[in-house]
Amino acid sequence: MAQALTALDESEARALEAHLQTCADCLQEMDHWQRCAALLALEAPPLAPPPQLRTRILQAIETASDLEKKTESLNANRAATANVIELPRVPGRTWTSVQTWGSIAAAVVFVALILSLALLWKQNSTAKQELGRLANQIHETEQQLAREREAITILTTPGARMAELSGTNIAPSAHAMLAYDKSGRAMLVAKGLPPAPAGKAYQLWFIAGGQPMPGKVFSISAAGEGTLRDQIPAVALNNAVFAITLEPESGVRAPTGAIYLRSGS
Repeated sequence: MAQALTALDESEARALEAHLQTCADCLQEMDHWQRCAALLALEAPPLAPPPQLRTRILQAIETASDLEKKTESLNANRAATANVIELPRVPGRTWTSVQTWGSIAAAVVFVALILSLALLWKQNSTAKQELGRLANQIHETEQQLAREREAITILTTPGARMAELSGTNIAPSAHAMLAYDKSGRAMLVAKGLPPAPAGKAYQLWFIAGGQPMPGKVFSISAAGEGTLRDQIPAVALNNAVFAITLEPESGVRAPTGAIYLRSGS
């Protein structure tokens, strides 16, 4: 009966459980008392709960709800502030008069450096142009010296001759010298000739017995100077007339242009 009403303590309940496993009569009796205890519970009149119970339950629910709201608000505040990192405030920089004048001086030095570099670049460019001009002048001087040496070589050869060509009324300020030896090797140096038009060049002629024989063509520099190495035909070595005309730059077999220079013979 006590077991059916759950009135036994722990040790008594364990002893009864061990006995029921080996005694069928007691097990049947136990089942009878448990059914009776169940019927007693159904027969008992219902009891109304005290009025204070409902109030306590509602207060407990309200307290739990407030606690839950406070917890959610606290978690939200933590989440909002978790990613915010407060940076240290750097005080504004205050420039002293020494620092200000130092900055101005540095800027002036920088500008002066830039101007100096620009001046050096300009001087370097001018120097390069002057070096180029001097190099061209040296090259022209070397060529002139080479021509003079060749002319001297020709004139120092036994039997060498020198013929002078004077400018006609077309080129009155022009003149030329033709040095040649008895083998016919000749060198012409002309000066003061006007610039030749495009596609034109000056050509040397050997005139013997009234018949002109063509020599080579040559060009002149901006200063109106020109040189020519040529071979005089054997028939024109004695008592020939030398002339220079303006012809097509490829040269012609018979003169077509006006005579600019002519020897006196």
